[in-house]
Amino acid sequence: MDVVWNGTPITENGTYVGIPLAEYHGNVDLFDAPSISKSALKWLLPSHGGSPKAFWGRWAHNPAHIEGKRSDALDFGKAVHCLLLGDEVFSETFIIRPEEFTDYKKKAAQEWREEMQKAGMTIVTPEQLLQINRIAEDAGRYPLVQQGLLNGAVERTMAWKDPETGLWLRCRPDVLAADGIFADLKTAAKFDEDFLEKQAFDAAYYLQGAMTRMVCRALDIPFETFVLLYVLTDEVPDTAHVEVSEHELDRGEGEIRWALRTIRQCLDSGEWPGARPFAGGERHLQLKPWTKERIDNFLEMENAA
Repeated sequence: MDVVWNGTPITENGTYVGIPLAEYHGNVDLFDAPSISKSALKWLLPSHGGSPKAFWGRWAHNPAHIEGKRSDALDFGKAVHCLLLGDEVFSETFIIRPEEFTDYKKKAAQEWREEMQKAGMTIVTPEQLLQINRIAEDAGRYPLVQQGLLNGAVERTMAWKDPETGLWLRCRPDVLAADGIFADLKTAAKFDEDFLEKQAFDAAYYLQGAMTRMVCRALDIPFETFVLLYVLTDEVPDTAHVEVSEHELDRGEGEIRWALRTIRQCLDSGEWPGARPFAGGERHLQLKPWTKERIDNFLEMENAA
């Protein structure tokens, strides 16, 4: 059963409603102990080129952490989510850039943008709004969407405190469409399979699914599958979906367990080691095979001349 958040730090495991996105992402006191979500973990995991130092430098529980940079692609994705999922009131979070400002080269446009950003508004251009509406129309005709994939419980905050480390896992899947079917809306620049597989790793979508499954298991919530619903950010919109393999969810769970233990150890010791490539210098650096072959072929030709 969902618990309505009362504005105080969360102390009990459960599924919560009424937590604004800004609170979920930015309130370090949302829980009674430090919490992690999938978005920060890639800075920690060696498979993503991360390290405890890189994670600590970005983790909100570090008072001296650096703030993440905003990007047009991220803002566009947020606007797509808002209009397709209805998880926020569009006019309260987004604002359409006035048509007289075709860019931000002039001072008046720069001042307006700064004022909007200070007010916490995300700017969308008129052209982007038209594109988002085309995307929404196309997605609305997709069979699974018509069958209710996006019509379930939207933006519930699922939270579980890991008893081993005392750290909270928090996740916020876009939709619980039906018993055990979780769906997350994603934007993609193209639907090439290699691109989508790379994106699922780079953006840690597999970790998102794995964390959702972990929290569901701990909360005794049915979990059957984690579906990525893709909308294409092309001039001609398209919609597709795919389920994340259980094998990738297993890999993600293994990484999350390692991450929890590593964070706990670092918090207890106060030490956040940096990356240690090549076993801390114990292994020698070698060139990639194709580079070696290029050099060897060159030398062979030169020696034969």
